[in-house]
Amino acid sequence: MKRIYNFGWMISGLLLLAGCDISNRDNNLSEPLIYFINNGEISLDLYNTGEDYTYNIPIFKSGLIKKEAFIEALVDENLVEQYNREHNTTAELLPETYYQVVNSNQTMGSSQQKGNVQVIFKTELLKEDPKQEQYVLPISLNSKGEVQINQNKGSVIISPTVKPATFGFTCGSTLQEVIPITATGKIEIALPIETPFANKWDIDFTAIIDQAALDEWNEKNDLEYTQPVSGSFELVGEQRLVAGKNVQTLKVILDKEKLGYGWFAIPVRLSNPSKFDINAKQSTCVITILNRMEQIPYTQWSVESYTSYQGSEKPENMIDNNENTRWHVKYNNSGVGTAGLPQTFVFKLNSSYAISEFEILRRGDTYNTDLKGGYFEISADGTNWTKATTFDFGTEKRLGFVSFYCPKVVTGRYIKMVITESNRGANVSVEELKAYGKANK
Repeated sequence: MKRIYNFGWMISGLLLLAGCDISNRDNNLSEPLIYFINNGEISLDLYNTGEDYTYNIPIFKSGLIKKEAFIEALVDENLVEQYNREHNTTAELLPETYYQVVNSNQTMGSSQQKGNVQVIFKTELLKEDPKQEQYVLPISLNSKGEVQINQNKGSVIISPTVKPATFGFTCGSTLQEVIPITATGKIEIALPIETPFANKWDIDFTAIIDQAALDEWNEKNDLEYTQPVSGSFELVGEQRLVAGKNVQTLKVILDKEKLGYGWFAIPVRLSNPSKFDINAKQSTCVITILNRMEQIPYTQWSVESYTSYQGSEKPENMIDNNENTRWHVKYNNSGVGTAGLPQTFVFKLNSSYAISEFEILRRGDTYNTDLKGGYFEISADGTNWTKATTFDFGTEKRLGFVSFYCPKVVTGRYIKMVITESNRGANVSVEELKAYGKANK
């Protein structure tokens, strides 16, 4: 019996120690805290759709101990003065006429971690106030129970701005499409149209191919792009933003076989919205299209002139279709380029070509970045030159051929390559140079 008694005493002792352990562990658990997830200053765009705007400010309850939280969201006028001191501004408290806090008092259950404070903004009224950009709405959290507020994240200052409810293209005013040489058949180009606000309405609009838009674009950019031939492209897609969705995508479908080679442009303009307005800066998208030409065969090339080279690293190595050879500027015994910049080369083609693109391959070793930038010119007679395009590799390492497109097709028989910048003093090199074009008949 004595042994049994002692064994029972040992079990009781272990249970007591375990109980102490649990108690101590609970004492070390982090107490819950309430705070705004996006605390601090909030710049809020309100869109004048004719309806009030409800803004949700998310709040969070952290901590391992589960407790109920009773919180209150208060408009804290004292924060305006602090905001002005920190930002050197003259902001004013947003008048109560322009907003309503609808759930300022709320309870978060013991297991509830997420909640939100809702503010309803009266956009129709606020947009008429000439001082609207001066207003701020400061909101602080206050605890009415045991759960405390994280004072570092316990307030927000909302700067509301009412903007017109507009929509338009989100792909930019110009969209470039380069069609690979290997592409065949039909090619689709997406033109997304979007509202920056939650769309609750069916909004009809008109999308057309607008030559006047292309004329304006050509004049602005000093170019002479033309539309592709009739039958080589079409604009498709429902011209409507559907209620519940704020994005609609139109498509331009190209027929590569009918397109022809070179540069083209398709100007698409939006107009006639059934509701709201079209953003003037997003009303037009000019799609520039390069249907890549064939590579001009190296058998057509020869070196007409150059400024320097080192040993066997001659200019001819740029056009020998061999990636294991290269041209290199002349350098001294210390490996320092001595010929200076710019370095100029003139290549002669056996016949005249309409040229749309150049490709350059830099050396693939440690000194890959030595070549940085320059430009190409084209000439029909080797005397009168037209700028074709520039090239700039920047400072980063880039392996493989890199394309540089001519803004417009330039015709000629002579190609001048001028290297003006290096990332390694005056050391520059080129492994391969390609040009793409179409022979003139």
